[in-house]
Amino acid sequence: MSKPRTNSSFVYETREAESTIQIETWFHIVSSQAAANSVSDQMIASQLIYLQEAYENATISYRLKGITRHVNDTWAHNQDEIAMKSALRRGSYSTLNVYFQTDLQMSSDGSARTLRDISARQMGTLSSSVLGFCTLPDPSINASSPRSTYIKDGCNVLAQTMPGGSLAHYNQGGTAVHEIGHWNGLLHTFEGDTCSSNNEGDYIDDTPQQSEPTNGCPAQKDSCPELPGLDAIHNFMDYSSDDCYENFTPDQIERMRNMWFSMRAGK
Repeated sequence: MSKPRTNSSFVYETREAESTIQIETWFHIVSSQAAANSVSDQMIASQLIYLQEAYENATISYRLKGITRHVNDTWAHNQDEIAMKSALRRGSYSTLNVYFQTDLQMSSDGSARTLRDISARQMGTLSSSVLGFCTLPDPSINASSPRSTYIKDGCNVLAQTMPGGSLAHYNQGGTAVHEIGHWNGLLHTFEGDTCSSNNEGDYIDDTPQQSEPTNGCPAQKDSCPELPGLDAIHNFMDYSSDDCYENFTPDQIERMRNMWFSMRAGK
């Protein structure tokens, strides 16, 4: 069976009081020599504010434990991810570590969010069209798992996507929100890239089935016209531009909270 589809405009229902999930968080600013001064304190503060606002309806809060800054060309290009994370990672498996890298390249396993509609002008100012990537919760990790088993856990984000960054249309902080959605257990709204009835998609009932990522911010989009509902172009787990992002759905919120308590809390 194909998953149920709903309209792409979501309205949050009044939620019963839930305990706030507080996630200890570290931001690591990793710059190349050429971009050593490109990430300001204001950009960091604005990114945290946007992150808190995006997850407010999920009753999830990010408690920033600290910020580290490093100038290292190799790490900025993500050319030795294990060494970088071994040196920089803080906290346990339940601690979110976000690495904002000025020259981010593809992850070693080839998974990453890339910018498909980057302009020639911007290509001239960036060494990468990779926006970010992040790990999903790992059910094999438990409270006694050694640090080495989850050393790569966390999110890698192109620093220019932070609020005030140089990447037009993608510089309001939406990439970090999107990638942290993966860390919280969410998949893409277009997971599976097909309208087939055999596609389980993102395992979320209230996101319409979608066969392709969104590019930019169209007025509306329907990649599966034979199925009910429009693409959820305003959902943080699509690939829309930052000005298009608005929400997570109630079922996505439920999944993130369940994932936290079953996969990360106390580990």
